[in-house]
Amino acid sequence: MGSWLWETKENEPGQDIALRCGRKALRVWAAMHALGLVDGDATAGVTARAGNDHSVFFEHRKVHAALTGTPDHSELFAVLRSAGLGDAGMVEINLTMPGACLRKSETHHVEKLFMLSIEEWVSGAGTVTLDTYSDAWMSHDLRGHRQPGVQKENAPRLKAALAEISRVLGAEIVPSDFTPYGVPTKYGFEDLPDEDPDLLDSWYMAEIPSRTEWLQERLPANTPRFEAETDAPVRFVEVALGGRVVGYLWEAEDGIAAGFEPRTPAGDVALDAGQEWLMRLSEAKQHELTPAQAVRTLESWPGNARSGAVVPGTRQEASSLEDLQDLSGRE
Repeated sequence: MGSWLWETKENEPGQDIALRCGRKALRVWAAMHALGLVDGDATAGVTARAGNDHSVFFEHRKVHAALTGTPDHSELFAVLRSAGLGDAGMVEINLTMPGACLRKSETHHVEKLFMLSIEEWVSGAGTVTLDTYSDAWMSHDLRGHRQPGVQKENAPRLKAALAEISRVLGAEIVPSDFTPYGVPTKYGFEDLPDEDPDLLDSWYMAEIPSRTEWLQERLPANTPRFEAETDAPVRFVEVALGGRVVGYLWEAEDGIAAGFEPRTPAGDVALDAGQEWLMRLSEAKQHELTPAQAVRTLESWPGNARSGAVVPGTRQEASSLEDLQDLSGRE
């Protein structure tokens, strides 16, 4: 939806920029956690670049990070202490942070509420970037409809977090340029104008096409595939992983289209699952199954640790693919 940047500078940078990067990430994360905005567990990615040509020589994804216990002895810091990282020219940590939004005073958990990115350079220079993936702070939802109650509940929480991060870092906040979803400011988001909701419907104009294209690009070139769009009603089933719904496997009544809609609040796990299900649909297409036959067959597939599995007894109908896509975006 939008992002904010802080530029930092260490007066005595020292040599171990990996640990410096990790500890800065913990300080910012702890500040947001203290405000009740994010959880105490997150998923991290660590990248290191060489000092001479800036080439990537170390990359580790999906590392567990935690604020509880002794963070310096966590899995994240074990990775940061890996041999050779202390000689890096730049180290970057990306934290995918689950958290909570409020909707009519009810707490809604979101697996990817924020992304916190920390870059540290051997020179002592650094940047901190915070990206948000929720519309809860905004005057309008992603469908272009006003949401004064939701904004009133959540916008002050984001404002407080941005101010606290600036205090912790001792740096000035720089909002990103406007995005297809809104206009970031130093305090959150600028209110959008009251226009026809269709003109502000960034869910269908930006988000849905973007994630559909991203998933389709993950399929090997020239693989058979069902149509990804349809104007017909659709039948769908829920897909769960670890007891949480991560998306919806669907087929259209037109007998041509089928696909997988990731459930947005499940975060990157839903996109990972989507890649698996689209591959299975592709295999079904290659074996000349119809969309309905493909989905029926996959309902009995046990799945794997990446895909999850179809939840028995969840077959439903939606009047259109748009209605299902709307469902997939709810917190």
